Amino acid sequence: MEKKAISYIAAAMLASSAFGMEFQPLGFESISMGGAGVASAKGSMAGYYNPALLAKSPNVVEISLGGGVGIRENNLADNLDTLNKAEFIDTLDRIANNAPVSGSNSDTDKKNIQLSLDTLKKIGDENGLALMPTAFFSAQIKNYALGVFGFGEGTATAVIDRNRLDLIVEDNGNYYKYDPITDTYSTTNYNDYVNNSIEYAVNNGTTYLKLTGLSVVEVPISYAQSYNINKIGELSIGLSLKYMQGITYNGSVSIDTKSGDVNDNLDNADKTSSSFGVDLGMLYIPEKLSDLTIGVVGKNLNSPEFDTIDPNVSYTVDPQVRMGIAYTGISSLDIALDVDLTENETFIKGFDSRYIGGGFNWHPTSWFSLRAGLMDNLSDSTEGVIYTAGLGFGLKWFSFDISAQLSSKNGYYDGEEIPKYAKVNFALVSRF
Repeated sequence: MEKKAISYIAAAMLASSAFGMEFQPLGFESISMGGAGVASAKGSMAGYYNPALLAKSPNVVEISLGGGVGIRENNLADNLDTLNKAEFIDTLDRIANNAPVSGSNSDTDKKNIQLSLDTLKKIGDENGLALMPTAFFSAQIKNYALGVFGFGEGTATAVIDRNRLDLIVEDNGNYYKYDPITDTYSTTNYNDYVNNSIEYAVNNGTTYLKLTGLSVVEVPISYAQSYNINKIGELSIGLSLKYMQGITYNGSVSIDTKSGDVNDNLDNADKTSSSFGVDLGMLYIPEKLSDLTIGVVGKNLNSPEFDTIDPNVSYTVDPQVRMGIAYTGISSLDIALDVDLTENETFIKGFDSRYIGGGFNWHPTSWFSLRAGLMDNLSDSTEGVIYTAGLGFGLKWFSFDISAQLSSKNGYYDGEEIPKYAKVNFALVSRF
């Protein structure tokens, strides 16, 4: 059997052009406070989390620069590495080339082909490996903000044709079923091969590794205005109008691609296009409880759309709505909590994102802050509880910040045990 490149078959697999994207934590304080930011991310990050927060910016100017990376693993990476180490495609080639001579395959190939088939059967329909890079630069001046926010989801998903998992191979127009336990071949026919063969599935692109994703660079211009409402409190309304450039990924590679090499293959399946987005936020501070802030934001309300390499398929970023609450009534301690009001799709089939999370920020001096929190996905328990923490230190006009998120459940990536979800972010912040 000649090893073939798997063709792009996205149009057949993606019946709908509508896709979601989760509300990714971005920046420094929010990542370490359980993802909370809709009522607490004042200053330069307000344009991302909730533009209404610009009306309550504590500094005249704040500038931040940073970036990071996240990973999500769901029943895939370790299985990919098992197929890669077992040389699944090459082993299948050798078994096909040795047909129909019984007793001609090595013990290693017999063991590896059985291991490969067991692994393919073990991979669930809901699986995926996602890389989530982030980067940002943002400047806030009074109640205005201008930023450049970059974030993405690049995802590999194993598509297994469960009707074609039998070891049936073709040799010069003849068809043979192989038994790795006895190392014997028996004759069969073309219909059996087409309907049941793993070789047929690999050659014809019904068993493969699907690569999908969307990376977005958005440039928002944000503004907020506050209004005092007699006997009720203060209401702020903020708007972000943003130019968005999206890079979509839509392709496929061999099912035995090593997990550590998946990201390299995304470069061959990308398409760049642009769109515009609208975010609208509100913030409410009760008159008799001025330390309490309640916020809500709707992001991408106009459902921006991006092209893919397939002219028949496009990715649409569905609107995301999130609510937050923050309390600053305790000396040197801020508390915040966010919850997604919408359930957001990801590029991992069957895995949706709807997080609730919160935490605290302890800042006893102007040059030091310590933060921690928790997150939990209300739509899926695969990751378990996500622990978050962060540390900021330095002068007011120049400080360094590091924050991270770590799930309580573990998976595997490139042969090493890793959390099923993890994210780290570094930032430089200047305030005046």
